[in-house]
Amino acid sequence: MAWVYISIAVGAAGFLIWIIIEFLKHSSTLKPKADRARLEIRECEMQIESELAAAGETKQEVEELQMEIGELEKELTETGKKVEEYRDRERRRKPTKFKVED
Repeated sequence: MAWVYISIAVGAAGFLIWIIIEFLKHSSTLKPKADRARLEIRECEMQIESELAAAGETKQEVEELQMEIGELEKELTETGKKVEEYRDRERRRKPTKFKVED
């Protein structure tokens, strides 16, 4: 009867050893994948940081350009006023479109 208990114990030990070996095989195959995943995550984080920095620079440039646009619009209105004044002076100088022949 002891041989039955011994065979059950040996079978259980063999089963546990087999489970441990399978666990080690799977964990050893998963470790490189996990390392690659961590590396990819770091690369993505670096890329995100660089894109955020680029977005910040772009936002700053846009703000500068908007300020410049405001200044240029003021210059445009001033130039438009000068053009209108010039046209008014031209109209006063030439009341008719036709030349008077002598």
